[in-house]
Amino acid sequence: MLKNNSEQGRFIYNRYFYLVRDYSPVAKFKDMRLFLLLLFLLPCFVFSQEDTKQKSQFIALYTIGEHWDSEKQPHEQEYFKEHSGFLSKLRKEKKIVMGARYADTGMIIILADNLEAAKSMLFEDIALQQKLFNVEIHHFNAFYKGCLE
Repeated sequence: MLKNNSEQGRFIYNRYFYLVRDYSPVAKFKDMRLFLLLLFLLPCFVFSQEDTKQKSQFIALYTIGEHWDSEKQPHEQEYFKEHSGFLSKLRKEKKIVMGARYADTGMIIILADNLEAAKSMLFEDIALQQKLFNVEIHHFNAFYKGCLE
């Protein structure tokens, strides 16, 4: 317990944790900083928990379709401009995680609730509807997550 009245203002005995707490002005300032830090960080934790159901990743592999004219350059193909605009829209909506090309195949990784939602989203593209491209869509599980720049 406390020895005299002069110590009573500086030290408080905490019977639950068996600790002696310093309530000097410096300690109060530290407690206030911690309180303010938690106060400002709390909304970050609350809002980060809003979307508790994370979307799954799917890989879409694009190859040229039956209406691709091999005599024309890609930018000259019918519906190619619309296809580029559609992919741009998905990027702005943050539905495309990444995209790349290899050999004669285009590839994008998209976010969707399930395989049917991924197919439905991609088949809004008029280039797929008009068979300028074919697409295969598969569930994508990254086993080694890295960083691409």
